[in-house]
Amino acid sequence: MKSFFEKLKDILYDCVDYIIMILVIIVVILIINWRLGGLFAKDAIETPPKISETVSKDNPTPTNENKPNDNNNLDEDNEESLDIMVKIDIPSGSASSKIGEILVSSDLIKDKNDFIEKAIELKLDTKLKYGEFEIPKNSSLEEILKILTN
Repeated sequence: MKSFFEKLKDILYDCVDYIIMILVIIVVILIINWRLGGLFAKDAIETPPKISETVSKDNPTPTNENKPNDNNNLDEDNEESLDIMVKIDIPSGSASSKIGEILVSSDLIKDKNDFIEKAIELKLDTKLKYGEFEIPKNSSLEEILKILTN
């Protein structure tokens, strides 16, 4: 009878070890999924971005609300484009890929993957904020990231 209880005790101890190992593996998988999900996940809520142009004091043209920028004005002087501010609205809970799409659609950047890579390189991918931002039209990726994280 004694050997039966010892065998039962050994089985229980082994099972507890296996259960703990499985729990640790599950926790590690969940953490990895959570960290990578911010980079590669599609947002469940597809909120269209609000885009508008605000022009500086040198150019008295009124602001165009909720209109994407046109690329038809390629012959404009660089001096005019220096003064153009683009207003964007980043919805709450937006992943960095969604923010990249908003920046591409507002013609602030050319490629969302470059934006994501630069955010990861500068370790700002988890510090991006939501809300309304005014970004100069000719801003670099670093300047845009600084605006979106402050």
